Amino acid sequence: MPKKIDHAERKDQIVDAMFRIIHHSGFEQATLREIAKEGELSLGSVQYFFPKQSDIYMFAMDVIYQRFEERMQKVAQVNQGGFENAVRMLKQIVQANTEEERMENDIWMKFSIMATMNPGYHATKDRFREVNLNLAKDILRMLYNNGYIHNPINVEDSANSLTIFIHGLVFESVIYANLYNNQVIEKEIKAYLRKICN
Repeated sequence: MPKKIDHAERKDQIVDAMFRIIHHSGFEQATLREIAKEGELSLGSVQYFFPKQSDIYMFAMDVIYQRFEERMQKVAQVNQGGFENAVRMLKQIVQANTEEERMENDIWMKFSIMATMNPGYHATKDRFREVNLNLAKDILRMLYNNGYIHNPINVEDSANSLTIFIHGLVFESVIYANLYNNQVIEKEIKAYLRKICN
């Protein structure tokens, strides 16, 4: 009797193969044929789940988005408000603990750049920024409500600046990975938040 295929597991296998290709060689090399080869699958099995290139791109970005949301939920469950929690929350965007985390940052950055040239991906790209902007607003409100920010601030403007900083830190940590380990990233985040809190 043939082995039953777990569809979710197979999709994960395909997406992980695509992530490895994008991380090491870029989007141009992430064709369905190359993804099948990297994942040790037939082209037909990849096309069964993802008939078009755009299908796998959209699914892959949803996977990264879901992983981010799962990390945020875990951090939110830690019963510790204030400054250290704000640092932990921002570190969920700029990750540098494992090769997998660095790969996700790299893929997110490459996707964002690629999406600027393809209108079909604008909505997904914009959704990521909106999520990060809302996270920045939540962090600023949390710092203010816990007495870390003493003077009234314009939440919209401050959240936009914090989002720009954090996206810049992601970019730096991808481009200059040798300069940015977990400790350096935490130090940069704390320094930025202290400026807001003074």
